[in-house]
Amino acid sequence: MRAAVAALAAAAALGAVGATVAHAVLARSAPPALPQLHGQVSWAPGTRLAPTTVPRGRTALLAFVTPGCTGCLAELRFAVDRLPASIRPTVIRRVVKRDSLVLLVDRSGDVRTGYTFPFAPAFVEGDLRTLAR
Repeated sequence: MRAAVAALAAAAALGAVGATVAHAVLARSAPPALPQLHGQVSWAPGTRLAPTTVPRGRTALLAFVTPGCTGCLAELRFAVDRLPASIRPTVIRRVVKRDSLVLLVDRSGDVRTGYTFPFAPAFVEGDLRTLAR
């Protein structure tokens, strides 16, 4: 019985030492990075070029909206109007037959992220701020 208790105590002490070492090693590694952009789909710079009609040199917002989607336009206006005028994007609206969506374009003319309606205005606002930097 004493041998079993001694073996159990030794195993517990060894486990505690192992857990301490594992924690020290894992704590040094950086936590996983959060995504830079929060759209439902995102692309790396240079992966997806915006249409040539999108002006270069400032951020742009491409809105593809179905006719009669007044809620879509109100949601879009709410997100854009909260931005300071200095970083407000150029807004380009196109009418589509189905599936309203928004694409955010960086100053280089690359499409970086996209949203379908309804979207979280705070995410669109935050992504536009990120792209304006």
